[in-house]
Amino acid sequence: MWTRPLSEVPSRDLRPLLEEESRYWSEELLWDFSEVSAAVANGLDRRTLTGRVLQDGPRSLAYCYYMMDTGRAIVGSLFAGSSFRGQGLEEALVDAVIADAQGRPGNERVECQTLFSTAQDADRRFQRAGFASRPRRYLVRDLGKPLDVPGHERPLRPLRRDDLAAAARIVHSSHQGSLDAALNLTYATVTSCRAFVETLVLRSGCGRFDPEASWIVDGAGVILASHLSATNGHICQVSVTPEAQSRGLGAVLVTSALGAFRRQGLRTASLSVTVDNTRAYALYTRLGFATRRVFAAHAWVRPPAKIELPA
Repeated sequence: MWTRPLSEVPSRDLRPLLEEESRYWSEELLWDFSEVSAAVANGLDRRTLTGRVLQDGPRSLAYCYYMMDTGRAIVGSLFAGSSFRGQGLEEALVDAVIADAQGRPGNERVECQTLFSTAQDADRRFQRAGFASRPRRYLVRDLGKPLDVPGHERPLRPLRRDDLAAAARIVHSSHQGSLDAALNLTYATVTSCRAFVETLVLRSGCGRFDPEASWIVDGAGVILASHLSATNGHICQVSVTPEAQSRGLGAVLVTSALGAFRRQGLRTASLSVTVDNTRAYALYTRLGFATRRVFAAHAWVRPPAKIELPA
């Protein structure tokens, strides 16, 4: 067995593993992963995908990739075939990918959320490599359960394309000084939040965007929703400005999205949350979401810089 750079591997060598991965995340997370797998295969064929694959002869056993974004590396899937999990192979692979990303010239930051990882010890490997880390949860709600939509004094309206700049400002405002912003550079500026919002809405960056379940309250709150599969709706982002928090607006936004999912005939809804974001975590559990998968968010910056996590 040995690891090879993904840039040397044609997609045909990885195709059986990618097909197994799509089936796995469909069952585990109710997430149609076929578009992500197709993008990975396309990156392999164009020789633009960075990362490593563990091979035994011509057979690919596990792989892990990362993407570059202006001096930042974002580690994506870490997936091993079912017969090769729990043997330390994935951990060795993630160690190699972390070393590659940290050692890449011009790269000053590495981030990862281990939602798409089959390695049992992945989170500890990031921590051992000097990453700041916090636990997260992937939550799922059965849409067949009763749903009460609370009232609110400020009107919701469907999110339109010309609302994207306003949505980005709300997302940025809600994350200033937050734990999530410290671990994810996406929330650092209004410009980066605008790019994030456009990716979700215009480029299906987290499933197929759902305009019927995405709402905005002018100057106060926004929720962006998508479909991860034919039966599962996903809340990609919910943000409320500091001035509008603690007034029930978050509950109104989330339940409004859930109601739209139900009207469309979806069976479940999902979202992810940082456990230390206690108000959001408590809201989601109160609204009937339950933990389906435990993972973590990790971030590293090149010394002497340091990630400062809020207390």
